Amino acid sequence: MATMERRDHVRRLIAAGGVHTQAELVAALATRGIDVTQATISRDLTGLGVVRVVRGVRGGRHTYLLPDDRTDGTGAAQARLRRLLGDLPLEIAEAAPLVVLRTSPGAANAIASSIDLSQWGDVVGTIAGDDTIFVACTDAAAMRRFRSRLEGILAEVETPMSVRAGGEA
Repeated sequence: MATMERRDHVRRLIAAGGVHTQAELVAALATRGIDVTQATISRDLTGLGVVRVVRGVRGGRHTYLLPDDRTDGTGAAQARLRRLLGDLPLEIAEAAPLVVLRTSPGAANAIASSIDLSQWGDVVGTIAGDDTIFVACTDAAAMRRFRSRLEGILAEVETPMSVRAGGEA
């Protein structure tokens, strides 16, 4: 089977959810008649830009996230941000003019990228580590608007895993 065809199967399995490890991907592909090794799956995940994150702040289960569709700058990025915030926990703190976001290990880059691509005027840029994001805002008022916007999204997509911290850092 061609690489692109196999990767399309991998992409669809991840999008459907329920696949948490490379071994599960190998097994799911085998049920479709596609025999691959873990090493091949590892290369496919890297080639697809898939990231593995932990759902839940501590001791959560690993899951895979597909890269965002960058074809339409803001619309796709904002839709992806909504999906991410619905799936991942988020704690918000202020350190003017920064907003500090804490999420699951491995998820910070995906969230920061979606914030950057959303092109919100109040945001100058982001810096992401493994589970922490610094969002630089233009000033303290912009910081409050950004935080309010994020909290609005969290309220729309609230899940049992979402955590919202009040207060300042």
